[in-house]
Amino acid sequence: MRVAKETVVGIEYTLKDDQGNIIDASGDRGPMEYLHGAQNIIPGLEQGVEGLEVGDTKNVLVPPNLGYGEYSDKLLQRVPIEHFGANTPQVGMRFHAETNLGMRVLTIKQIEGTEVVLDGNHALAGKTLHFDIKVASVRAAELTELSHGHPHQSGGCCGGGGCGSGESSSEGGCCSTGEASEGGCCSSEEGASASCCSSEQPAAEAKSGGCGNGGCGCSN
Repeated sequence: MRVAKETVVGIEYTLKDDQGNIIDASGDRGPMEYLHGAQNIIPGLEQGVEGLEVGDTKNVLVPPNLGYGEYSDKLLQRVPIEHFGANTPQVGMRFHAETNLGMRVLTIKQIEGTEVVLDGNHALAGKTLHFDIKVASVRAAELTELSHGHPHQSGGCCGGGGCGSGESSSEGGCCSTGEASEGGCCSSEEGASASCCSSEQPAAEAKSGGCGNGGCGCSN
């Protein structure tokens, strides 16, 4: 069976940057499963896997516009340091916060005096992604998987392999950088409460959708 829309695909992958540095890999977590055609993974990778069969390997080059987009200065914002309350902000700290663009993962980019510069760009925004992939499995999706928009494990909920087991989300494991936040929680500029990121979204996953976005609430 070939990879096509409405198939559940398992891929082993290593992700590198332009310099050949490894950003992420499925590794010991096993293949990452996703529902093809359901926007579970970034568009460029999904397009690169289309038509492959079990055992096929491929190098997939994903430009920013088919990955996590171009880096945008519009996603930078300054907030007073007192918004962090008793938590001590540190450069590189990540947290989830509700913004006017919805729930996002924010990174502390700089601390300048009494202000903190927050970056709402994905960690891989503006980067060309180099995937070395191997198709580990392909099967027809079940009706419930098509209905829910993601693959189910034998236990009944979303995931499979490394996908979402770790963001992202909610944005380690097969994460965008594999880095967890190192500090406490704080609030966004809008004052919405934010939870610390214990991990980030798999780099292969889409910016929205996919089984990495918390529990899916499925039964079987």
